[in-house]
Amino acid sequence: MKWLDMEVVLIIGSLVLFIIFVIGLFALISIKEEALTMSKLRNIYLYLVSFVSLMMILIGLIFTVQNITDVLFPTNYYYEAYPIQKTPSMTEEEFKRYEEEQKINEYNQKMNYNNQLINSKKNVAKSIAVVIVALPTFAYHWRKIEKEKKEQALKEE
Repeated sequence: MKWLDMEVVLIIGSLVLFIIFVIGLFALISIKEEALTMSKLRNIYLYLVSFVSLMMILIGLIFTVQNITDVLFPTNYYYEAYPIQKTPSMTEEEFKRYEEEQKINEYNQKMNYNNQLINSKKNVAKSIAVVIVALPTFAYHWRKIEKEKKEQALKEE
């Protein structure tokens, strides 16, 4: 269920970013007093990429914490079917079937727990990967922004 949550958040985040991008374009187009220069487009690009990568970092960190919590404190989603009830009047054949069902149920529970643990570990790796990809992207673009601000300040002096 966690991968579904991550996909929903990423889809919603993408839509929000697309809307912000479209609004930014309309704002740029509607500016009548100033000409649209490449430096303005570059600034918009740098800020948008920085914003997107920062959101990816935050979402990745949130999901990393959630998934680590799932690994450390797993929730048991296995619900046992109604087993055959053990009664004193059981025949030997019914008793063997009862024991087989108990073994099958125990095996299914162990397999379900192991699968859930494996999936949780995979989700931790995926969410860490999002942070690992987004962090250098954010750092690079933010440094570019800071560098251009300093250069602009020096030009104005």
